[in-house]
Amino acid sequence: MGVISPAVDPANVVQALVYTLLDVFDATRDLFQTLKVKEKRDYELTLRSKGYPTTRRIEYVEDETVGKDEDLVMDKAAVTRQFEIGFQKAGVQFAVGNANIPCVVHTHAALQAQIITLQSVLVTTFMYGPTSSDSISHQLGNLTAASRAAGTSVVDILAAQLQRQQASLPPTPRSSHSPVERSRASQALPGPITAAGTSSTATSTSLVRYQEPIRPRSGSPANTTILNDWRGRPKVDRTDTDTTSMTGPTSYGMKSAPHELYCLYAIDLQRHRDQQLATSITSDPAPYCPHCRRTMHLSPGKAWEIRKDDAGYERCFQVSNRFVVKCHRDNADGQYTCVLCSQHTDVDTICGDVKALIKHVWEDHSISELKHEEDITEVVKLVDRRRDSGLGHSTSRSRRRSASLGPSSWRSKSGYEREVDTYEKRSSRRME
Repeated sequence: MGVISPAVDPANVVQALVYTLLDVFDATRDLFQTLKVKEKRDYELTLRSKGYPTTRRIEYVEDETVGKDEDLVMDKAAVTRQFEIGFQKAGVQFAVGNANIPCVVHTHAALQAQIITLQSVLVTTFMYGPTSSDSISHQLGNLTAASRAAGTSVVDILAAQLQRQQASLPPTPRSSHSPVERSRASQALPGPITAAGTSSTATSTSLVRYQEPIRPRSGSPANTTILNDWRGRPKVDRTDTDTTSMTGPTSYGMKSAPHELYCLYAIDLQRHRDQQLATSITSDPAPYCPHCRRTMHLSPGKAWEIRKDDAGYERCFQVSNRFVVKCHRDNADGQYTCVLCSQHTDVDTICGDVKALIKHVWEDHSISELKHEEDITEVVKLVDRRRDSGLGHSTSRSRRRSASLGPSSWRSKSGYEREVDTYEKRSSRRME
């Protein structure tokens, strides 16, 4: 279930409507997840009814054409971010609205129309979906399409209102554009809503304009968000890809505000190379960050292993837990910002989980970048040959992390080693 929005001043009509829409986004996501579970369960029951052996494991392959849970999250976050932009630039009047201003009256009606439209799809799917002849995949597609349409339309509505309100405001004195004045103004504003729907006085989240993305790198993993540099750049039309890219005049990429992308503890690890991980990460059964208290999905004492092809030779690198920790963000979504992108490129890449981060490092960063990262070490595997028999063994039999990335063939594992997922560039398989 979504987080309950805080109480809103009845005078803030636009803000109240946006909060209502965010609640509808949460309800849509809840129904989407319920239908996904039901679809998997029905698929398994269908196979069992046809005589599929119970001793065989069933692996369900999701249909990506119907959308993903992350798509609904991004729709809600885009609306949240656009409201924050308007609130910061136009002030409280952007949230309050004014019935005497035609643009605000138009905004009220347009927002209500989008809420009603999305609610209609949600209620229809919930009430009549079980008895409908439409497949669950079709119902899921309707939910994601309605969510995307509502998110895109509301972002455009709020942006148009901001543009018209700014045009009606008197010119701003030059002195008010100083960094000091901007910081004071940001402190005076009441906490704008965040991506989770809660009130926050912190700087805006990582999600910015929804309708003007840059074209992502082709190798970016599906659970990755690329944030363009804050400086002005040529922009292209939105493309429907698994990677969502967002641009906008924010502080991301600015060295003066790294806390936008990283937890403060992650920044400490980046600045102090000799600093060891806290005991809450290395010793606790459920590792967590000592600053933001966020759970770190890590296994102490283990590392992620990736393989890169270098002119026909396979080179093996181990990504330590310290690298993952210094990439984590202080937010409820459990995201990670790639340190290598921040250091070597003009974009900041945000990954949804640890696996997406490791996959991104493997696909999008060169061997040279990996070698210069202190928390990524290259493993040189030596063969120790016995003099009496000529047979040898490799140190590659050592225990590895739960994922191995790279163009490697299947290797047998002992019963004490964890299973690994192998990602092939041409083909992929799940190892049993």
